[in-house]
Amino acid sequence: MNRPPEHFVRVPDEQLRSFAAACLKAAGMPEDHAEQLAQLLTNSDLRGVRSHGVRTIGGYCPSLKSGRVNPRPEIKILRETDTYIYIDGGGGLGYAPTMLATEKAIAKAKAKGVAIGAACRLGHYGSAGHYVHRALEEGCFAFSVQGSYPQYYVSNKDKRAASYGNPPLCFGLPGLEGPPLVLDGATCILADYQRGPEFEALEAMIPAAFFKSMGYTGIATALGGVFVGQGQEESRAAAERWHGARMGSLVWVMDLGLFAPAAQVRAGVDTLINLVREEMTPLQGYGEATLPGTVEWRKTQEYRREGIPMSSEDLERLHKTGEDLGVDAPWA
Repeated sequence: MNRPPEHFVRVPDEQLRSFAAACLKAAGMPEDHAEQLAQLLTNSDLRGVRSHGVRTIGGYCPSLKSGRVNPRPEIKILRETDTYIYIDGGGGLGYAPTMLATEKAIAKAKAKGVAIGAACRLGHYGSAGHYVHRALEEGCFAFSVQGSYPQYYVSNKDKRAASYGNPPLCFGLPGLEGPPLVLDGATCILADYQRGPEFEALEAMIPAAFFKSMGYTGIATALGGVFVGQGQEESRAAAERWHGARMGSLVWVMDLGLFAPAAQVRAGVDTLINLVREEMTPLQGYGEATLPGTVEWRKTQEYRREGIPMSSEDLERLHKTGEDLGVDAPWA
């Protein structure tokens, strides 16, 4: 899904951002939330994470208009200390409350070394990388995860253990002169679309990989779900009212200079990445060994300069969304 499309049109990132913002506002989202979400989705496209980019407004806008998620949630701070903040997302999408938790946790971590932000009663919060990249911009380490309670099976209707679930999570540390080290993905060894006999055959070949992904899924589901309050009666009631808001989120931020000088840590990340690229034998079929974060960093530079490659399928999807909402696509 996140390979660049074979046939594409390059669209300037500002055109994608402004179109997404206009569609989200037309679907009922407040202007500040729409502008924030449009930028985050465009950032995903800039990093080459097409699955979580602007194309997703084709699902978000109908959910907002239909009331599957609350288009105008009342986001409330439930509890706050100098090292953590806990937020009620009000049944809306998870982006605005989780980013608020992230911003607060960054400030607290800079003051205290470590801080945690959490939010409950949320819809989808997109790529976990949004919140980690924000912390990296401030020179911090971060981890983020989204989960639910109880676990529900969006893409695993037959409930196979090997496809237990696939909640998003991300870890990241900034580099000094080169790319950051960012593991932005999900917990299952298989992507959601990798289903069928040829994939089921892998279970007998590499069972340890599936056991690991089941463990990662369980931990991620618990941390982003029951740990942040999704087991509470208030969360169950919110999910009954807003059927798309059955999740919570967690962001953990650490000041990079907590144990060693921050510049030394960042330089060490550069060294780590460079040694892999210079000394490791690449995976079969690839011309270079890289750690996660490098490819996204390169794509961001290229796509800002030359435009984001959008497939005809994605552009048609966006055009239809805009047409339904009375918003013209600037690239049409």
